[in-house]
Amino acid sequence: MKIRVLILFSAAVMMAACGGSSQSSEKACCREAEKTDGKACCQIAEVKKVISAQVFVKPEKVDAFITAAQVVIEKSRAEAGCISYSLYQDPQDKTKFLFFEEWKNQTAVDVHFATEHFQKFGEVLNDCALTPAVITIFDAVAEEKL
Repeated sequence: MKIRVLILFSAAVMMAACGGSSQSSEKACCREAEKTDGKACCQIAEVKKVISAQVFVKPEKVDAFITAAQVVIEKSRAEAGCISYSLYQDPQDKTKFLFFEEWKNQTAVDVHFATEHFQKFGEVLNDCALTPAVITIFDAVAEEKL
């Protein structure tokens, strides 16, 4: 079970880092932008990202999980591209947690996923999680479109 959680967590991180917005697509867009007014590249590079991660923790590991989460939250909030980074606990089910994060852009997310503190937290999560984390990465919708 531990190996499965780690594999799924690692896959989610890789998906987020590589699939959220393809760097090759961004580079192609930048080449196209050079031919036009340059705005297209900036629009892709600057799309704000919101991440939600739902985690169910083994009852006996809740305290260890919270302690490790406090470290990753503090260090993540200090990252240049971090807008906000919070953890919530379900008041009805103390083993259910939700991370809610806002990042300046995909580059900031990629940098965050590569940090030592995030990688170490992944190891703790592997030990503490009851089921694989459910991670979703959203693109912010431009306010002028609302």
